[in-house]
Amino acid sequence: MARNPELTKQLIIDKALPIFNTKGYAAASISDITAATGITKGAIYGNFKNKDEVATAAFELGVEIVTSEIRKRVKKVHTAPEKLKAIVEFYQEYIKKPPIPGGCPVLNSSIEADDSLPFLRSRVIRSIALLKDSIMKMVNRGILEGQIKRDVDAEEFANFFYSTIEGVISLSRIEGDSRSFFFVKRFVNRQIDGIST
Repeated sequence: MARNPELTKQLIIDKALPIFNTKGYAAASISDITAATGITKGAIYGNFKNKDEVATAAFELGVEIVTSEIRKRVKKVHTAPEKLKAIVEFYQEYIKKPPIPGGCPVLNSSIEADDSLPFLRSRVIRSIALLKDSIMKMVNRGILEGQIKRDVDAEEFANFFYSTIEGVISLSRIEGDSRSFFFVKRFVNRQIDGIST
């Protein structure tokens, strides 16, 4: 019985994601993906032009999984300050139990793609911009609804917030515990309280 081409493609992406996210682009091989999927190299190349295309699709799936989880958390609360704190809570849990093996795909890919993988670097830059833009919109909406002080610079806050969270995730992974995140969480939450009305 022939495989459904769309299901085959999705299987490849699903299995490639944790491989790329834990090993990195350079160390991950098509052989790793064939072993994980039980699909031949020919079938993989029948669905993707090359390893770059598989890595791109896997990265995009990883970003979608993370952003979908964030959206779920944010929808459970009502005010902009609560939404910002919900994001912080999500990432605190993320350190111990990430939804994707290997941790944050944006952080992982940004380190590796910095100079050597322009095809992936452009995707990482776009994903970071979208995440920061979402935070900025959250802050602007909070200003409009009277939940956040009117003099807050939404773009400045979004850059501070995103950079601080990504930085402490990296630090926590290197240190192997969430102690640094605990302190940064307290600091970031005080900043959120400070801009709240």
